[in-house]
Amino acid sequence: MGMSTLNIRNADSPITLYIQHPIPIPAPGDKNEITLKPLKLTKKASDHRSEQKKVRKQRRQAELQDKRDRIRMGLIPPDAPKVRLANLMKVLTSDAVQDPTRVEARVRREVAMRKHQHEKMNTERKLTDEQRREKIETKKVEEEKKGIYGAVFKVKTLSDPSHRFKVRKNAEQMNLTGACIFHPTFSMVYVEGASKFIRQYKKLMLRRIAWTEAARERGAEDVEIEGPEDGEGGTGKGKGKATVPGEHGQASLEDNHCWLIWEGQLRDRAFNNFKPKSCPTDSAAKEVLGEKLAGYWDQAKNWKPEEEELF
Repeated sequence: MGMSTLNIRNADSPITLYIQHPIPIPAPGDKNEITLKPLKLTKKASDHRSEQKKVRKQRRQAELQDKRDRIRMGLIPPDAPKVRLANLMKVLTSDAVQDPTRVEARVRREVAMRKHQHEKMNTERKLTDEQRREKIETKKVEEEKKGIYGAVFKVKTLSDPSHRFKVRKNAEQMNLTGACIFHPTFSMVYVEGASKFIRQYKKLMLRRIAWTEAARERGAEDVEIEGPEDGEGGTGKGKGKATVPGEHGQASLEDNHCWLIWEGQLRDRAFNNFKPKSCPTDSAAKEVLGEKLAGYWDQAKNWKPEEEELF
């Protein structure tokens, strides 16, 4: 059988002179590709700020030189001289000598007009309360896209209302979710959220809060605490001064301390908000944390600082 009998030379032939390329499909491993982080020119933040100031100064000088060139070529009109009371005689020599009162009044009007224009531009650039809140929320969402991180803290005594308020309020402001569990022997704080806010919360818990200092005498803060269950045997929900186990006799804050038990990256959030809860038993505390996070309670309970492990 020869080539002449094959059906490859007419228009209906499946074989043509065109080449068909398959559609490229991304490989599964491309999703986990690690992107290179931008390289910082300097190590210290002060050096970085000075570098930014230098770049900003060079950019402004270039813009000013471009404007001067346009004025020389006649493309744009020159700016009116900024006359002040200090340079009045230098700029308006003849007019100032002939009628100084009229010239001074005109200069004062120009100064007031420039000030009004400057304040008007600042007011137009100023964000409204709604835009400011939206900007803050947008930054929180952008930080959360970088990854979810978690941290577990153990507090020896968390009975002071000021300490409880700072723990809860800062977590809410930083868009952190989790739980604060009050137990007769100790208290545990679990938070999850963006890496930036976890770092800020660590500074709050480990450095900023003075755990050995009690709050000043003032109106009690409203803290809502959920008990393990409502009804008989449960504390339920209520507002006012939180009832924490062991608080009826005011606990001493002399040796009070806070320790970081664990921190790391998480896949998803386990809580929808931050809620303080009173748990008189270990089983109630584990029930609040859930099955996946129950191990953190045992870890916090069995954890001891290095100075205590030596004895």
